Amino acid sequence: MASLSEADTVRSWLDNFEDQDRQAAIDLVNEVLLISRDDFIEELNSLLDSLSGSKACPKKIALYAERPIKKVFGNTPCFFPNSRHGRAEGSGVPPIVADPRNQEVGSEGIVANLITDYSRRKGEFCISHPGPNKLRSEKVRVIGVVTDFIGSGQRIIRMLDSLGFVATLNSWTSYKLIKFVVLAYSGTTEGLKAVRSHRLRPEVRVVMGCPTIQNSFVGERRKEVERICHTQPKRHPEPLGFLASGALIAFSHGCPNNTPPILHSRRSGWRPLFHGRSTSELPSELFRIDECNAHDQRTHRLLDIRDARNKLDSSKNEEWVAVLKVLAAAEKGLRDPDEISARVRMKINSVDNILKLAIQARWLNCEHRLTQLGMRELTRFRRRRRKAPLLVGSDESFYYPTQLRAL
Repeated sequence: MASLSEADTVRSWLDNFEDQDRQAAIDLVNEVLLISRDDFIEELNSLLDSLSGSKACPKKIALYAERPIKKVFGNTPCFFPNSRHGRAEGSGVPPIVADPRNQEVGSEGIVANLITDYSRRKGEFCISHPGPNKLRSEKVRVIGVVTDFIGSGQRIIRMLDSLGFVATLNSWTSYKLIKFVVLAYSGTTEGLKAVRSHRLRPEVRVVMGCPTIQNSFVGERRKEVERICHTQPKRHPEPLGFLASGALIAFSHGCPNNTPPILHSRRSGWRPLFHGRSTSELPSELFRIDECNAHDQRTHRLLDIRDARNKLDSSKNEEWVAVLKVLAAAEKGLRDPDEISARVRMKINSVDNILKLAIQARWLNCEHRLTQLGMRELTRFRRRRRKAPLLVGSDESFYYPTQLRAL
């Protein structure tokens, strides 16, 4: 199966659409990034390893799962009880539990379990959800807030506000005794910018950028996709998702409310793909769609390479094609590594490495804009792929037929 739209479950959802809307629906669903439970856990653990293993963070780390912070009489409360003024004391916040009036526990429960497991494996170096007394006695120097996804950034910002209202933490921050880090699997560009601009100035680390309608489609394709999102379900107040985020991502534990309601809402009798934002009804194999096929299609769109699969199958050419994909994204006006990651579906650390190489090769400038040399490389590559196959010589370097060298 080469794309999501070929799955039986998704085909049933596509039956909702008239013929004139079906192609736009196919385009939309094929851009949805599905994250399996194994990939989610593995990549977040790697992200935590990058924090705990960093030379910049040699001290002990406190980890907290992002949780909803409810306002009290219109005000955001302190994260630790009775700590707005004076010395913070106590054992901290209670573990994440279900509200008796609403038994639903969201992704924060899954993230909390991940933190518990990680802190057990790391011993005393990482501490799970400590209170003020523990923070002080263990001389914690990094507070990490962990979540699955940053959409608008409002939930993380409210939690950072709550932490910032703790007088003791404010004091430690002003003396540069403590720093805040937010870790997430993915996030929209707008949400990440909002969190990074918080007054606590947290460092934000994500595994990869989030594909959205805005960064996945251009021109008429985008207009058509947005049109069907405004059409179904009928009269929905947020047709592109919360704050018009247009996020195209879903985890094995559910999809965020920043995704278009056409994917998850049952309003006005609409039959969604993700009922109630749950992805549990999807076959597990949908979360393991062959990555080579996905890369093949994306490379074909970005680079116009008809035989992209053959290129990606070559260990000698794979890194070069990855660089060219990033260059093609830069050609389309993407500058931020988060946006490029979302567009080409590569992990942010890989994108960062390629950007550094491209700048060093003078294919990009420091603002990630294509240079004349970079544009020439893309143009030459596209011409050669149309005219002749790329051959590999015995010395394992690229060999081009003589008649093409003048191009």
